[in-house]
Amino acid sequence: MKRRFKLGLFDSILSFRIILCFGIALSAAPAWSQINAPGASFKTLTQYTSTAQDSIYIFCDNIGIGVGELQAMSNNGTSGWTFTWTKWDSGTSDFTIPVLVENNQSQSTVTNLKDGLYRVVIDNGSEFYEDQSWVLNNENSIPVLNLSLMDCVGIHFTSSFSAQQLKYLDIPSSSQKDVPVEDKIIFSLTRNGEEIQRKTVNINSGGIENFIDLNAFDGDRTFVLTVIDQYGCEFLSAPIQSETYVVEAKFSVSPEKGEAPLEVTFGNESVNATSYNWYLYKDFKNIPVQVPVEDSLLVDGLVIEKNPENFTYEHPGNYLVKLIVSSDKGPDICMDEFTIKTPVVVDTSLVQVPNVFTPNGDGRNDVWYVKSQSLKSFHAIVFNRWGRVVYEWKNPEEGWNGKINGKWATPGTYFYVITAIGREEKAKKYTKKGSFMLIRK
Repeated sequence: MKRRFKLGLFDSILSFRIILCFGIALSAAPAWSQINAPGASFKTLTQYTSTAQDSIYIFCDNIGIGVGELQAMSNNGTSGWTFTWTKWDSGTSDFTIPVLVENNQSQSTVTNLKDGLYRVVIDNGSEFYEDQSWVLNNENSIPVLNLSLMDCVGIHFTSSFSAQQLKYLDIPSSSQKDVPVEDKIIFSLTRNGEEIQRKTVNINSGGIENFIDLNAFDGDRTFVLTVIDQYGCEFLSAPIQSETYVVEAKFSVSPEKGEAPLEVTFGNESVNATSYNWYLYKDFKNIPVQVPVEDSLLVDGLVIEKNPENFTYEHPGNYLVKLIVSSDKGPDICMDEFTIKTPVVVDTSLVQVPNVFTPNGDGRNDVWYVKSQSLKSFHAIVFNRWGRVVYEWKNPEEGWNGKINGKWATPGTYFYVITAIGREEKAKKYTKKGSFMLIRK
């Protein structure tokens, strides 16, 4: 048979806890329900002065209508239970405000709860148990974001946010107490939904923070300040549309390395610029640490084009490229420059002669090639042992296939004379004489 007690304020809060502690059964052995709140942004415990503690669930209430939601389940997960929800009434000092009654259930959920202490009693006719929790709706203020200045450095913003401190009632003393929480809040500035700056500040810092967007971009972007308060709730400022005066100089180089003459394409990737000055520097070894522009140009004047034509490097060396961009969109001229960190490498000239080849028609070492690079001119002659010319060519990409008048040459020793001129600014001349073996396997 179920036993009930008429309880006062203090006893009503502690009654079930005391019964559990001393092992007093209400008919069958009762058990605690577990009120939970999956939608809460923050959970903690009360700090009552002289009683067992209750859970506090905080909900992000951006529209201020009361969005708290509590759930309770029967102790064994079966149906057939009556769930009676009530709310604490400070006028009667008891849970006398009705909220919801659901019969023959295994669980129950109450929604759209305003601030207060809520109790659920679960009864199946032979046993009952109860639990209680605080619901606090966090209706913090909306952050304020202002655009204060635009210059060549960036877009300057000021922001403010007033963080409120949520309170609950200390039931034994009927006094207000602050919800225990870490006093940190987060400011996050986003541009088109992408975070560009984040600050974690003390809640007592005054709620005023400054931001600068240093990035260059074309057109307008949307800026929003998001504040994540001490309870984990996000509050968004009104959006601000803005362009920027910041410019960024940037380009790609392709290819970065090769033999002379080397044709290089510069891909202009600059942002928000209206004017472009390209500086093509001389061989890297001739450039001092401090490069005077007028003394270090490879060509006369400047290439002043947004997308310059491909440039051909005629001579071997290591070359630097710098781009200076500017914009006249704002009240001042904004500028930026970009110099490639790794120079364009144009290979030095080379003539390298092999000492053997095996023209067998198997695709391996079938042609006697002279390895070369960055040559202005080339001439190669192959002789047999009696001094007769058996092959001659001027294209360094060609070679001797081991045939004389369409027939395979006799294996043995052959001789060569190679003359070439490199593409260095101070011409490098080559004269190579020697012999090599033709081997037939």
